[in-house]
Amino acid sequence: MEFFAVDHNTIRAELMYLESLGSRISGSKSHDQLVEHVKQQWADFGMRVHEDVLHFDRWSMAAENPDGLRLKIDRRDIAISSVFPYSGTTGPLGTEKQLYRLRGPIPRWSKARGGIAVVEVRNREFPFDAAVKTWDRARAWGKTTMPLLPATFAGLGLARARRAGVEAVIFAWRGISIFNAKGQYLPFTLPYQNIPAVFVAGDDADFVLDAASLGRQAMLIVDAVIDRDGTMRTIWAAVEGNSAAHETVLVVSHSDGINIVEENGHIGLVELARLVVAQPLARTVIFLLTAGHLRIPAVTDYGQATSRWLRDHPQWWAGGPGDRHAVAGLVIEHLGAREYRDDPLKNTYGPTGNPEPELLYASNPQLTALIESEWRTTGQAPRVSAPKRTHSVRRRPAALPKRHPKHRTRHRAAVPT
Repeated sequence: MEFFAVDHNTIRAELMYLESLGSRISGSKSHDQLVEHVKQQWADFGMRVHEDVLHFDRWSMAAENPDGLRLKIDRRDIAISSVFPYSGTTGPLGTEKQLYRLRGPIPRWSKARGGIAVVEVRNREFPFDAAVKTWDRARAWGKTTMPLLPATFAGLGLARARRAGVEAVIFAWRGISIFNAKGQYLPFTLPYQNIPAVFVAGDDADFVLDAASLGRQAMLIVDAVIDRDGTMRTIWAAVEGNSAAHETVLVVSHSDGINIVEENGHIGLVELARLVVAQPLARTVIFLLTAGHLRIPAVTDYGQATSRWLRDHPQWWAGGPGDRHAVAGLVIEHLGAREYRDDPLKNTYGPTGNPEPELLYASNPQLTALIESEWRTTGQAPRVSAPKRTHSVRRRPAALPKRHPKHRTRHRAAVPT
């Protein structure tokens, strides 16, 4: 098998560029700058770049307004770890109400009617194998924590809280250090909730819970704004095959992210595009940089953000009369991550010196065998995970090899991934 290597200086330059952009939340200026950056590189290769402009209501916190996010109880300023994205807004004046501590996995929101509800959220350890299976059952995943899961489960209650007349919600983290909790952008799969919500952690979480038990007053400001004319761009380009052009291979990543790992997959897309343009393959290769991963409800009612492109452009993959037929796919994400370990008891969070365990997916045994034979980054044979069994939404396509659960969008579309 032929290999190619990306120049170290190229990788370093791209990572430094991502660092200079900072967080690239869906539809933000920095998000659009990255999309334009990739578009220009593809155009420089001679590729014809297509754009899908996606319109949505964009919720955001004004970074230039230091007073736009604040929580105060008994004259004490409480550190807010993060805001629940697309939760809601208090406006610049905030809301000053009584705190109510609600307990249990399904809070009785009516007890906090007219006030601010305070709810514990526990970041518990769980067997990762329960969510992600491996093809080799002897190499099943062990236990882990994932703040995304409890944050999402907690967020499912916000609609009920709003209907019950609750003014705002404070989620008090348990089982996570203040350093890991700080700046989390979770969850990102729920629709707009129309009720402001924030997360607190550590000693401040203890204080908020105690204050709620005593029925203290709190002032909460979440001065978010909603832009009804928000836009973001998905870009894509095809390199025609030289002998089996009717068959396509989809190479996918997403452009929105919050740091230089989530998401840096565009580096792989650009370098693979450079290679394929110089040496076209038998099949047509479609390079796709999707937008909306951090705002999935704005682009699709099912699956991941790539579902929108699949819906809008079946002629490139669906295999019907006159359509191209996708035979494989590759999803590239979260490259080069170093492992960090969170210790809630010691309240520490930092690097271990090891690489983050790779999450490689393959949707069939043939792709699994290929990965096990060829993939080497740590000196060990890779552990290959399997997507959950799903139903195809269209006939044909097979599946795509990849590094994260978002490959399930292509798997549902019956494209080998």
